[in-house]
Amino acid sequence: MASVELAPGASDNGLAIMMATMMSQNLEDHPERLATFERLGGRVAIVAEDADVALTMAFGDRRAIVYDGIVGIPDVTVRGSWELIADLSRMENGPFGLPDPKGEVNRTMARALREGRLRIYGLPAGLPLLARLGTVLSID
Repeated sequence: MASVELAPGASDNGLAIMMATMMSQNLEDHPERLATFERLGGRVAIVAEDADVALTMAFGDRRAIVYDGIVGIPDVTVRGSWELIADLSRMENGPFGLPDPKGEVNRTMARALREGRLRIYGLPAGLPLLARLGTVLSID
């Protein structure tokens, strides 16, 4: 059985709570995403710079643990504003679980990447991890 857990101390981190709740709810609402969730392995750090908050999601053994702050060495790190971080859940999926380049939110995210308002470290090696996470977090 897959599980999403908050690590001790993460219950004071609004971003950590939001991400854990979103993952849990999406897996409940979309059981077809469970296979994608179970293939997640590694660590993703997310930093909302304008809110001065960070989290780490550690995936493995059919579970996710969401930590307050950056814990361990992340495979992928995403840095940007709270608004851009929240938009990760609105990205439109295309073929093979990759982001649809025609999606409005995806174009906004691509523009933010080009302008340096959103930064992703750990690519291209971390692309499969990030794409799977995007599928699990997607609210559509």
